[in-house]
Amino acid sequence: MRDKTFIPTDYDVFAGLDVDKRSISVTFTNHQGFIRSLRMPYNVEHLLNYVRKHFTDQKVAFAYEAGPTGYGLYDGLEAQAYPCLIASPSMIPKAPGQRVKTNRLDSRGLSENLRGGQLKSSLSKGADAFTDGL
Repeated sequence: MRDKTFIPTDYDVFAGLDVDKRSISVTFTNHQGFIRSLRMPYNVEHLLNYVRKHFTDQKVAFAYEAGPTGYGLYDGLEAQAYPCLIASPSMIPKAPGQRVKTNRLDSRGLSENLRGGQLKSSLSKGADAFTDGL
């Protein structure tokens, strides 16, 4: 999401992504609450096919925690005109005392925070900008 303010009411479904080098944990929520969590292979086309199949005619927004494995995913989503917010790990709200950390719980937290408008995009780099900086 480059140079745009994220307004949750403009979207129907919110997807929180927790990415590692082999898989994506994704949680979908809408304005009423939780829809589903799942894990899929790290493949942009696989994610896009799932979204197109299950959320036809709905506006979907994505968010993921900044890290080295997600920039290709960001570029793939943006190329298909899906908004994707990159959140800095230190700027993601967490409940006090929350010590359990799993990919599924992280994706759910991202999805819920995106739905609530609590996430701010701290980075707007694609894979090219990221690798150019190395």
